[in-house]
Amino acid sequence: MKKSFWTLLLCLLCFSAAAQQLTIPSTEKDSVVERVAALLEQNYVFPDKAKEMGNYIRSQQQRKVYDGVNNYQQFAAALSSDLQKTHRDGHLNLKYNPGLVKMLKNWKSASEPGPEVMQEHLRIAERSNFGFTKVERLPGNIGYINFTQFFPVSEQAPQTVAAAMAFIANTDAVIIDLRQNGGGHPEMVQLVMSYFFDEKPIHYNSIYDRPRNTTKEYHTLAEVDGKRMPKTDLYVLTSSSTFSAAEELTYNLQSLKRATIVGETTAGGAHPVQPFIVNDQLVLDIPIARSINAITQTNWEGTGVVPDIKVEADRALLQAQELALNKLLLTSTDAQNKASLEWELQHVKSELQPVQLEKKVMSRYAGTYGERIVSLQGNELYYQQKGKAQRRLIPITDTMFRIEGLPHLRIEMVKDASGNVRKLLELQAGSSFNEFARSN
Repeated sequence: MKKSFWTLLLCLLCFSAAAQQLTIPSTEKDSVVERVAALLEQNYVFPDKAKEMGNYIRSQQQRKVYDGVNNYQQFAAALSSDLQKTHRDGHLNLKYNPGLVKMLKNWKSASEPGPEVMQEHLRIAERSNFGFTKVERLPGNIGYINFTQFFPVSEQAPQTVAAAMAFIANTDAVIIDLRQNGGGHPEMVQLVMSYFFDEKPIHYNSIYDRPRNTTKEYHTLAEVDGKRMPKTDLYVLTSSSTFSAAEELTYNLQSLKRATIVGETTAGGAHPVQPFIVNDQLVLDIPIARSINAITQTNWEGTGVVPDIKVEADRALLQAQELALNKLLLTSTDAQNKASLEWELQHVKSELQPVQLEKKVMSRYAGTYGERIVSLQGNELYYQQKGKAQRRLIPITDTMFRIEGLPHLRIEMVKDASGNVRKLLELQAGSSFNEFARSN
């Protein structure tokens, strides 16, 4: 689940592989095929699949399928494509990158980068705020965290996580947005996840490492900085781009029935990766391990995590807000709080299912109401308070409107028995209102 770490390493290189078109000698193709096949058979998480993939690219080479491939980039792409034909694995990839080869040769070991790489990686992590791009309190007292990457848990990372969690610790529901999260490190998954459980450690996942023949168990942490939220209503947003460690967090929470997953089925990558040098030009990313969920005893590889509520990714946040607000309404006993939740729920519903009014209906609303003016401009209504700028009206129902940019205000058109609009109510959040009779 460390694909994003290797992606970041590429960003550290001043060498641009894409700019090169180095020719590959025909004699070199045989050795590359054999090296790739051997590395897979020695390290790939599923030995039987590794053998199938190795045998397939050997047969392709013997059949001279690659004879028309002239440079390293094309050859790497052709081999990667054939490996995926044999066994689909989103983490498995052969790439042309001499700069990365040079870097890997300076690592402490095959799986441990040197200190200069880790220092640069930490710099990028800090500048990226350890993956936290937005933390806010949404209307209805709903916490929201947009999280785009799971960086390693360095000495500084827990402080950023704790600050983000502290900001939303007193909300009544939390939404974690992983729609653009490409994965990262399981230790960051562990840290983030632990805030939503109590102090008693829970075994949620294990990772089996084939080259080392070891299995590491992952439990929620007994200690975290700041307040935990074990009972807070929790939602996770996903898309088809949600990948790797982001899928693990989603899968863990779903299998433990701790969160409601809203959005699209995720990409389906559950195998931690390690890069291997093929030759001075090529690097092979090999999934060397697999996740074993403590509840399901399997993982999301190839299938992705199927959401509890399926909806297009760009509508997932609104859908989660609607779910959260409805649930909060059911449990609220305070009249004022219920009114506030209803106010916000109306807004969210109008975003999810926009109301379209006919132009002849809107034209009946245009007019002067005391110091308020409603005007029809094109196919939209606008509202103007005396001495202030016009603002667009967005219908919630056929008679009630939101005022763009003024979330605390709404207007409602009041009709008489004949259906004629006689007055306008300017509603304020909290149930108070001002009334303006129509004057034209």
